[in-house]
Amino acid sequence: MKTAQRVFIAILCVSVIGCFRSPASRFYSLMSQRDIESGSAVSSEGIQLEVASVVFPQYLNDPRIAVRTGTNEISRDEYDRWIEDPDINFRQALLEMLSQELKSSNVFSSDVYPGRRGVQVLQVEVLQFDVTEDDQAVMRIRWATASDRAALVSTPLKVSEYTAQAEHRSTEARVAALGSLLGRFAKDISLTLSVPDESKSGKRP
Repeated sequence: MKTAQRVFIAILCVSVIGCFRSPASRFYSLMSQRDIESGSAVSSEGIQLEVASVVFPQYLNDPRIAVRTGTNEISRDEYDRWIEDPDINFRQALLEMLSQELKSSNVFSSDVYPGRRGVQVLQVEVLQFDVTEDDQAVMRIRWATASDRAALVSTPLKVSEYTAQAEHRSTEARVAALGSLLGRFAKDISLTLSVPDESKSGKRP
C-alpha cells in the first residue's frame, strides 16, 4: 500500500511540475535567411557607403520585444524575444537592406571597420521602433547623409516617420511589419545618395 501511495505521489508531483512549466521562448529577427538569399545581386563596384553610427534608444535595447500599450507605456512578452541584441539586429538588417537597395557589397559599419572610410556617409538615430496594441508598426528616425565625416557634422538632420499595419495579430507579423519599415527607410536612403561619376573613374557605359 505504501509503495502504491509513493507511486501516486510521484506521478502527482510530475503532473504539477508539468502544469507550471514555462512556455518555450520564441526568437525573431528583422530579416530572415530567405530575405537575404532572395535579395538583389550586389557588386564590388557599387557605391561605398559608410554607416558612421546607429544610435538606438535605451528603452528598446531589451531582448524582449516591445509593444506600446499607451502614450507613455510599454509592455514586453517574456517569451517573444529578439534573436540577438536589438541594436545589433537593427544595424545588421539595415546594412543588408542598404546593400541590396544599392546593389553594392561596399556598405559597411565603421563600428565594425573603424579604419575604413566610405565615399558616402550615413548617420542614423532611432527615435521609435515598436508596435502598438492594434498591431501598427511605427518607426521614427533621425538621419543625415554626406560626402564625408567632416561634411556630416554640418549637415542638417532629417526626421522621417514610417508606419505599417501587421497582416494579423501575432508577434511574427508584427516583426515582419517592423522589418518592412526598415526596408522602406533603406530605399529612401538609396534614392538620396549620389551615383559615382563613371566618367571620372574612366569607365564608359
